[in-house]
Amino acid sequence: MKNNPLTKNKRTISFIKISATGNDFILFDNRNGCFSGNEHDFFRHICQRRLSVGADGILLIENSERHDFSLRYFNSDGNIGEMCGNGARAASFYAHQRGFASAKLSFDVLGVAYRATVKADWVELLMPPPVEIREYPGALEEDDYEEGGYLNVGVPHYVIFVPDVDAVDVESIGRKYRFHQAFKPWGTNTNFVQIINSNTIKIRTYERGVEEETLACGTGTISSAIMAAKQKGLSLPLEVNARGGALRVNFDEEITEISLEGQVKIVYEGELILNDSLRLTKNDRMINGRMI
Repeated sequence: MKNNPLTKNKRTISFIKISATGNDFILFDNRNGCFSGNEHDFFRHICQRRLSVGADGILLIENSERHDFSLRYFNSDGNIGEMCGNGARAASFYAHQRGFASAKLSFDVLGVAYRATVKADWVELLMPPPVEIREYPGALEEDDYEEGGYLNVGVPHYVIFVPDVDAVDVESIGRKYRFHQAFKPWGTNTNFVQIINSNTIKIRTYERGVEEETLACGTGTISSAIMAAKQKGLSLPLEVNARGGALRVNFDEEITEISLEGQVKIVYEGELILNDSLRLTKNDRMINGRMI
């Protein structure tokens, strides 16, 4: 944003607004070390819709000695998250588009390595197997729903099968299971899944950390696909219809590696003007033009 009179002589920081199948993020290229990762209030503030940029979460792209880049993900509440499938796809798209990663790339999240392939605006992410799969955990309280299971695919997810996903009160019921006694102390994301046909499901997700429904959730999509294949016998690859668009999931019989595919697009690029009401930390300052 060169020669912009609105930002002249003001402290600014550039960002990318990026969307992965409706899951939207504020991406900061942090390869210059601008952020420490302790800017929790700042992240929470700029993720607020109608009051700031608004997003489901924050992506920090950083340098890596062993991979094309390193990724840190923060939920919209400002706290660091373990993993975000759609966020990882968005970060991969950005890295390839900006030329510091090839179409087939690798990156790490909190020390765990991942691979991705970028084909135009379509990104495939390869995920490791679930840390835990617990079918029928006995938490379900609704008589007209059917319990799927609890999975940890980098983050925890509870899967519930429903006859009509559009009729579900996702905010209320999703929040109830997010804080349910069965999933303490960490809580869980809640996924509502409707079977459409032999290889298609429809999904809605209440996301922990965002604390509301999101238009799509990558790890929720994977968790729901695994339960649909295991318990309902659906065939692979599975087409998953989220409110933000279509995703595709595939995995082998032993679930040793999982593929998550979908569209990614950059919505816009912008600059945040830092002032007394919007600062990285309570005592932020600049050295040689760089925020620290």
